[in-house]
Amino acid sequence: MKIAIMGFGTVGCGVEEILYKKRKSLIKNNFDIQIDKILIKNTDKQRFPHQKDLVFTDDFDEVLNSDVDTVIDVTSSLEETHERIVALMNAGKNIVTANKAVVSKYFEELNELAVKNDVYFSYEASVAGAIPVIHPIMEEIFFSDMNKIYGILNGTSNYILSKMETEGLSYDEVLKKAQDLGYAEADPTADVGGLDAMRKIRIVSSLIYNSKINEEDIFTFGISNVTKTDFEFAKNLGYSIRLLAKCALEANNINISVIPTFVADDFFAKTFEGTNAIKVWGENFNSYEFKGPGAGKLETADAIMRDLLRILAKREIKTFYDATNSFEVENNIKHKFYIRTTEVTDGLKNIIDREKTSGENHMIVTKKVSLDELTSAIEKFDQVFISEIEEEK
Repeated sequence: MKIAIMGFGTVGCGVEEILYKKRKSLIKNNFDIQIDKILIKNTDKQRFPHQKDLVFTDDFDEVLNSDVDTVIDVTSSLEETHERIVALMNAGKNIVTANKAVVSKYFEELNELAVKNDVYFSYEASVAGAIPVIHPIMEEIFFSDMNKIYGILNGTSNYILSKMETEGLSYDEVLKKAQDLGYAEADPTADVGGLDAMRKIRIVSSLIYNSKINEEDIFTFGISNVTKTDFEFAKNLGYSIRLLAKCALEANNINISVIPTFVADDFFAKTFEGTNAIKVWGENFNSYEFKGPGAGKLETADAIMRDLLRILAKREIKTFYDATNSFEVENNIKHKFYIRTTEVTDGLKNIIDREKTSGENHMIVTKKVSLDELTSAIEKFDQVFISEIEEEK
């Protein structure tokens, strides 16, 4: 199999490293994978691949018009990468991608193109790094309805929250530490704002329910307002705080959100630092759990390699997603919520179960309300932190 790689950053280097170091083992087992070209932006930049005779190019047409079977996408751009993937699929090339932004935004279109052009569209690496999530779900769909999935799907946010919990540090202190260590970007908005987790839950939920879920319909609330006060309140009730991406089907409505959550379940509460954790509930089983590294050079490259070998062995599952179902997104499941705010409006008063004050802060536990009802009560607040209480003790 001839392949091309788009991008040669951290993950692209990881893919090349695995292919080089494991070549003898791969060949022995009839996986002859040759890198034909690597597409990069700057051909003048010095590169240090393991295979010294690799061909680098900044001309996309060289990849598009080549005879490669499969293109691995490890880029970070959105629109440019989307346009290139569309062109490659129309040229009959299989796609393996780690770009969750492209997969999420254009999920329907790319699946449709894969069917139209009879090519593989593989994106295991776009959700939860090295953890095998997409393929177990794809296999399960044919014979078992899945009704709920929860996940810690962003390592940066989990690093910050777990460090705040275990070391008693402030949000700003841990964020700075995460940036110094390279866990967080200089602009961490996509991670701490919940956008990265939102894209990932959109991908797996669309797949599970075979229904279109628009990104803008997913309630997304990040962790940038969290304080030590919130952790103290949660701890006194016996909880940890984690950012959970959630999706559940209830009365033909899809309840989907990314929201900080008071968790008592050790599976999530004892998930620390950059680890991801996913729990799936289904018709033929109570639940199954996945936990592992959600990002990293070799970790993400590992997921790409698994997709690549499935395609080469012709045991990859062909695209079947077609958004046949038309479930509405409506967050109507009722939970209790924790709210910290400096103001209490009449709308908020109507849903208060109990309240504690400290200085100007009001720490509130609500009655059981839906997320939609909660949003209506706090929509005009500037400074607020909210957290769903998963199961009140």
